[in-house]
Amino acid sequence: MKKTLFALLVIYIFSTSINQPFSNQVYLTLINEVSFTSEPRDIILYDNAYVITNDGLFSISISDPYKITKSEYKELSGLKSMAFIGHYGYAAYGNGKIEVYDFSKSPILKRTTINTSGYIKKVTIFNGYLYVLNETAGLQVYDVNIADFPVYKNTQIIPYSASGMFVTNNKAYITSSYSHLSIIDVGDLSKLPIIGTYTSGTKFYEPYVDGTLAYVPQGSTGVQVLDITKLPTPEWQYNLYARKNAQQVITSNYYVWVTDEKSIESFFNKGPKSYYFAGNYKFKDKITRMALIEGKYIYVCSTDKTLKILKIDYKY
Repeated sequence: MKKTLFALLVIYIFSTSINQPFSNQVYLTLINEVSFTSEPRDIILYDNAYVITNDGLFSISISDPYKITKSEYKELSGLKSMAFIGHYGYAAYGNGKIEVYDFSKSPILKRTTINTSGYIKKVTIFNGYLYVLNETAGLQVYDVNIADFPVYKNTQIIPYSASGMFVTNNKAYITSSYSHLSIIDVGDLSKLPIIGTYTSGTKFYEPYVDGTLAYVPQGSTGVQVLDITKLPTPEWQYNLYARKNAQQVITSNYYVWVTDEKSIESFFNKGPKSYYFAGNYKFKDKITRMALIEGKYIYVCSTDKTLKILKIDYKY
C-alpha cells in the first residue's frame, strides 16, 4: 500500500511539473501588423521605428504598438541604411553616396551629400561621429557634431569583405567574410587601430555587444558568445544553437533574442557560460530584421511585405 501511494505521489509530482512553465520563460503574441508595397529590409530605432523598404523610408510609431501611425518618405527610395543625429538623417545608398536631410522640414530638406568610394553596407552614429561600413573600403569615420557639415576623419581597412558593424564604448566591432571579427579603437581617430581579432566558424553576420560579451550570429550554426575583455584575442564562451539560420541578435537584461529564418528565438542568460532556451514565436514567412522596444515589444520585418509587432510576456 505504501509503495502504491509513493508511486502515485511521484507520478503526480512529475505530471504537475511538466505542465508548469519553466522559470524565466517568455511568451510572444502577435498584436499588430503594418503592410507595405515592398519587403521591409531594416529597422532603425530613434524617436520612432524607421523601416527601410525598396520604396523608401517609413516612420512607424512606437509609443502605442496597438495604435500604429505610419509616415512615408518617398524621397529616400533605394535606401541602403539610415542613421540619425538631432533632427538630421543620414541616408546611405549602395553607390557610395550619403545624403544628409533635415527632418524638421516638411517635406524633408536635403542639406548636403557625402561621396564615399565603394559599396556602403551600413551607417551608424555614436557620440557625434558617423561610422560608415564600406564593403570594400572598410570603416570610414566622419565628425557630424555639426550635423549638416560632416568632416572626414579617417579610414581603417578591414580584412576580407565587411558585412556587419556595432559601435559602443569607443570600439567598433566589424564582421566580415571568412568568419572574421575586427575590433577597432575608434577613440583614437588618428590611427583607428585594430586592437583585437577573432576568426572561427562559417559565416559571420552583424555582431551585438552587451557589456563584456559580443554575440556573433553565424547562420546555420547559431550564435557565438565571446568574452571581449580578452584582447587582442576574444575568448569563446558559449554557442547558442538556433533552429536554422541565425542572422541577428539583440540582448535585453538577461535575455538574448535571435532571428532564425522563420522564428524569433529567446535564450535566458542564467550565468557565466550558462544559457537556456526561454521561448520562441514561429512565422509563416521568412523574417529578416527585428527591433526590441523597451523589452516589451518586438518589431519584425517579414518577407510577406509586413512589419509584425509582437508583445512579450515574461513568466518568472
